[in-house]
Formats: sequence, C-alpha cells, structure tokens
Amino acid sequence: MPWRQSPSPYRTWISEIMLQQTTVAFVIPYFERFIKKFPDVRSLAGAKEEEVLSLWAGLGYYSRARNLLLAAQKIVRHHRGIFPDDFDSLISLPGIGRYSAGAILSIAFQKPYPVLDGNVSRVFSRLTAQNKTPEEWWKMAEDLLDRDHPGDWNQALMELGATVCAPENPRCKICPVSFACAALKTKTQNLFPAPKIRKNIVKVNWNFLWIERNGKVLLWNRGEKEKLLKRHWGLPEMGKVHARVGSLLKTASHMITHHQINVQVYQGSLKKEVSAPMKWVPRSELPKFLVSSLWKKCLPKAN
Repeated sequence: MPWRQSPSPYRTWISEIMLQQTTVAFVIPYFERFIKKFPDVRSLAGAKEEEVLSLWAGLGYYSRARNLLLAAQKIVRHHRGIFPDDFDSLISLPGIGRYSAGAILSIAFQKPYPVLDGNVSRVFSRLTAQNKTPEEWWKMAEDLLDRDHPGDWNQALMELGATVCAPENPRCKICPVSFACAALKTKTQNLFPAPKIRKNIVKVNWNFLWIERNGKVLLWNRGEKEKLLKRHWGLPEMGKVHARVGSLLKTASHMITHHQINVQVYQGSLKKEVSAPMKWVPRSELPKFLVSSLWKKCLPKAN
C-alpha cells in the first residue's frame, strides 16, 4: 500500500479519508495521483476546490474532498502548516472524527489511540458472538489495544476484518484468532454482526439542458440547498433557466447512496440571459467542473 511507504501524518490522513466507504484496490491509484499533485499540507491548502474535486472524481462522497481542503487550510492557518498530534486538535478539523483521529495518531504518531470501523466491529462481533452498541465496541478496542505498538495493532485489526473476517464467506481456516472465536465454535459466523436495515431505494428523475454557445457550455452551481450533489457544478435542470427545450440527447441511470437517478439531457437554447450561479465553460474545461461520475454517463458526445 503506497501510504505505508514513507509514512507521514499527511499521507496517513489522506489515505484514511479516501478509504472511507471505498476499497483499498480502488483507492490506490487515486491516492498516488493525489499525492503527486499535492505532496504536503501546504500544497493542498493552496489548491482550488475544482482541482481537488477533479482528482477526487469517481471516489464519490465529495464532501470528503472539500473537507480535506478546508482542513489543510486550517492546519496552515492555525498550526503553521504542521500536522497536529493531539486528539482535540485533530477532531476540530473538518472531516476528522473519532476513527480518523485514532488512525492518524496511532499509525503516524504511535500514540495509544484505538480505532473502530466496520471491519473491526465485525471482528469483535464474531469473536464474542454478540451484537453490541458502537460505544461498547469502542470500549473493547480501547481495552485490547497494544499500547506499545498501536499503529501496527490497529492496522492488523482492520486488515483482519477486511481480508479474512469478511462480511460474507469469512476465511476462518486461516484466521489467526479462530481459536478464540465464539461465532466459529457455534458455526454462526454469518449471523454476526446483525445485518443493517437497508434503506428503500428512492427513485429520482432529473431533466437537464445542454446549452452550448460558441464552444462554451452553460453550467449551474447546485448550491447548498440541493439534496444531492450539493455545491457541484452541473448542467442546469429544467426550470432553473428560461430556455427552449429541443430534442432528447442522452439518457442515463446512476446511483447515489440509496437514490436511483434517471437522467434525461435535452438540447436547449436560452430565452433570457443568465447570471450567477450560472457560468459558461469551454468544452475542454468541462472535466474540471463536472466531477461526478454521473456526468460521464450522461454528457452528450462532442459534435
């Protein structure tokens, strides 16, 4: 894993944020590109939001990328660009909570802080054949922590859950703690932890307009009040501009969390000039602004 080569608080932080809700294999190329462009806190703090989001495109949960930028700026502004090594300072940074702070402190600073993610909770649940609250699992993580080698311990525990004690078909025969696993003894591995209640799929229909003039495309900033893809640049939705609607150019389907989005893109022409939060962007610069993988599916091809 590239973040374990030349480890540092900054590299640990970037990797841990990227790995939230995402697999290691998928994250590796994103991490390498991100570190090449922004090798330290100061280079990230000086970036534009569009630059950060373009490197994040495809990872999803874009608030993570925005919080990285905000946190880097706060580190430069309040900590002279030096990554803080205490818990209270870390959790005051945007996007860093109890888990991320524990991972950074233990892995990068070798400080005795536990971690608890889905993988660790699953290991604990099967070892004890119990379903407990997150706070009870945090207590177990604290009690079991190897305080002399907290970084190695936490990473080993997380990898045990990710690679051996998998959600389905756990590899119990090669598990180093199988001798102590209560769920294995009762052959109830697949009953722990208790399955989460899945949210019902919500269907959403979006109608967008492709409005082009002199090689530039009209984009709309979705703003804070939008439920999905807030603050993202995108094609304007019908009703957001006074425009004539022409032929259907493209259809696509996309999932964001539990929302199934069905998209139709229509040719459009303005009836009335627009102002912010709209702007005209050259075709060649669209990838800098249209960062969600949704747009890769629904943008019409160049003429």
